[in-house]
Amino acid sequence: MLKSKTIVPLYEQLMNKFKREIEVGAYGPGTQLPAELEMARQNNVSVVTVRKAMDELAAHGLVEKKQGKGTFVSQVKYDRDYTRITGFSESCRAMGLLVTSRLLEQKLIVPPEKFLKSLELPPGSQTVYISRLRFVNGEPMVIENNYFSLEYAFLLNESLDGSLFDVLRERHNVQVDRSQKIIEICRAKAAEAKLLNLRKNYPLLLVKSTAYTAIGEPVYVGSQLINGERFQLRI
Repeated sequence: MLKSKTIVPLYEQLMNKFKREIEVGAYGPGTQLPAELEMARQNNVSVVTVRKAMDELAAHGLVEKKQGKGTFVSQVKYDRDYTRITGFSESCRAMGLLVTSRLLEQKLIVPPEKFLKSLELPPGSQTVYISRLRFVNGEPMVIENNYFSLEYAFLLNESLDGSLFDVLRERHNVQVDRSQKIIEICRAKAAEAKLLNLRKNYPLLLVKSTAYTAIGEPVYVGSQLINGERFQLRI
């Protein structure tokens, strides 16, 4: 119960109350909190006090206020460290997360010329195309599309349900040493939204990459479409 006769402001008491309840799991990630008017009634305070408490919780990243919908407990944000050369699987395993994959496509294809240029291949060249949907703790998080030269045709015979970096390194002695990345914001197309369990036009992080060996040979060029609400990128 909030106390009016104390030096701690009512909004801060209310903020701490909800913070404790979120931390002990009374409100799970993604849960919608009661409307501000209802919270004011339940705690015998003004709507202004409730609003200030929610604003403070939002500033600390514990809740998210969605226009026209209400206030929701924030989902867990996963960290992707691009300051180190690690695969998606290795990065998630370091955080104690379970990573799985679903193979979407695995075939030979002639890609757009810009990809061939990045792979240092002549126009019209065939490449190995690998498309996968990556899951974190059972939730679809990333659509990964990569192109390789025919030197990597062995990938057509791999299951690729785990780490691609592990397959390259442990089975074929190929080590990715560095990469160039461009990060943009894009909107989910209908097919992408369906795979990621999101609505169409939902904002995504688009990471375009070209990876190289230690001697500067291109390994692959491709992209990752990432649920930006659930990931933060360290660059």
